Amino acid sequence: MVDWRARASALVPELSAVVERESWSCHVFLAELWQLALEAHRDGEHDVLRRAYSFAHWCFRQPERFLSDASVVSFYEHVFDEWELRDEVAPWLPAEVVARVRPLWEWRWPQERLVEVDRLLAGPAPGVAPPGSKPV
Repeated sequence: MVDWRARASALVPELSAVVERESWSCHVFLAELWQLALEAHRDGEHDVLRRAYSFAHWCFRQPERFLSDASVVSFYEHVFDEWELRDEVAPWLPAEVVARVRPLWEWRWPQERLVEVDRLLAGPAPGVAPPGSKPV
């Protein structure tokens, strides 16, 4: 299995205390990462957003399903839980992630919310980080 802790420490030093807790899984880290991303959305901290979403997407792309599944259920499933941030969140979501997490959203949300998210994600270039951000 790939060493997610080393990658997390390098990319998101703000959460080093979470990474260093050996008894905590990547699920705990990804939930904390989402909280960090929420704060960054609210504060307009594009560097933090770039690093947070990059780590989540790195996990998503891992060939072993454990990290990929963890990113879906502990990060991406919750990206629209703070509904007022939906316009800020949508551009950060890669199409491949949306395709995989959408069934979870269907299960959790009323139809009206799903329609709104579909509208947001159908906008210009979903999955492309907003202007001014750079990929990791």
